[in-house]
Amino acid sequence: MITRRSQPNPNRRQVGLVVIIAIFWAASLIGPGGFLLYQRQTGARAQATVDDCVVSGAGRWRTVNCSGSWIVGGSLFEGGHVIVGTIQGVDESSIGKTIEVTLRGDEAYSRELTLPLLLIGFGLVPAAAAVFILRASRGRRPANNPPLPG
Repeated sequence: MITRRSQPNPNRRQVGLVVIIAIFWAASLIGPGGFLLYQRQTGARAQATVDDCVVSGAGRWRTVNCSGSWIVGGSLFEGGHVIVGTIQGVDESSIGKTIEVTLRGDEAYSRELTLPLLLIGFGLVPAAAAVFILRASRGRRPANNPPLPG
């Protein structure tokens, strides 16, 4: 009786590598998107005025750091006080505007949801691709191995 040794399917390794890359890619987009969503939606809320923005770099390396002020602890007449700090998620077009923010210490986060939702949405694409590839690869049998009797 001649027996065949089962050899690992090289296709299986390639599928595994593609799935791992897709999962890593998805996590690298969904993770930061979820973090930004958390930062912008939880915590104390306030109205902040964007006072100044410092732009450095250009093109791809351009960064914008904005600062502003907001009131915490109620109105100034009721014992509240003014906080000056950085405002994340705004750019120089917001200078002089009053925006709704979520507060964390001396930092405020714009409540704009475009960036977090885009990151999460783009992260779902490779996640769905990984699921599709896994499901498709499990349904195939190698051509040289006949199906086992049921």
